[in-house]
Amino acid sequence: MLTAQDLTGISAMVPTPCKPGQDKWDDEQSVDLDETARMIDHLIRDGVGSIAANGTTGECAALSWEEKLAFTETVIATAAKRVPVFAGVTTLGTKETVKQMRAFREMGADGCFVGLPLWQTPTIENSVQFYADMGEAVPDMGIMVYANPFFFKSTFPTEFWVGVGKRAPTVICTKYVGNMRDMPNVFAELAASVEAAPNCAFLPIDAFAPLAYAAAGERIKGVWSTSCAMGPEPVVAMMDALAAGDVARMGEIAHAMHDLPNPLVDIHKFASYNVQVEKERCNAAGYIKAGPARAPYRDLPDDWRAAAQANGKAWAEFRKQFQ
Repeated sequence: MLTAQDLTGISAMVPTPCKPGQDKWDDEQSVDLDETARMIDHLIRDGVGSIAANGTTGECAALSWEEKLAFTETVIATAAKRVPVFAGVTTLGTKETVKQMRAFREMGADGCFVGLPLWQTPTIENSVQFYADMGEAVPDMGIMVYANPFFFKSTFPTEFWVGVGKRAPTVICTKYVGNMRDMPNVFAELAASVEAAPNCAFLPIDAFAPLAYAAAGERIKGVWSTSCAMGPEPVVAMMDALAAGDVARMGEIAHAMHDLPNPLVDIHKFASYNVQVEKERCNAAGYIKAGPARAPYRDLPDDWRAAAQANGKAWAEFRKQFQ
């Protein structure tokens, strides 16, 4: 089984390419498998360290089980053990999550990528026990915790990581977001959480890697990134600087990322348009053909669409500096 030490560099949170015109609720075979294979091969060739499939921007909530199977099978086959693949298994409850974990383990996935059940607001005890139960059910599959407070009704505080560190040994890494509505304290809490779960690799978002490194030091060895689906070269350069302990270079790249046009018109509405924005900026950047966003997440105001496209086009120019 994978361990935290195996997770370095970029964990690419990939979109699920959609065939043109196949974004409606009655389109049963929407996944562009040829583009999926091309996307995964190019990302690995261009330097990502792992793949995480079917998160939010991977449209986990918009795919049928059959589409999800076909997509994940293509991702695993294309990766061909060159980098670890974490299959997305977030569902409404433990039984369905375990069923999907077992199916993807048999398919060859190296780990699973899973957030809390999307229904009841979880307590800390409920949250910790959920991951402990998954470890009991599938003890030979590493877990990446999808710790996003925008979607899972939890800020994943240090208390949660204390419980995970004691009771959920198959949790080996996390897509760490932190409480983004309380930004001054995000990285102080990260440092405490890292200490609480020493066998878990904490992966901050790419653009905040320097701040995370300043808070938690050499325990930060990688990042998660959706931006890499627009071309991973800037994030690869960031990871090269991280591996070298070059804080100044990390800061330069991060500042350049923050100076690009902001794809989010209003951070408070981010959770309403996340999927749509990601599709727009990926398509505008031109590195992959992400296609349209699937039902029900197809609405996007014109100002949001323009902002996302401006970000994607700017990223396409930005990445030329690193090629």
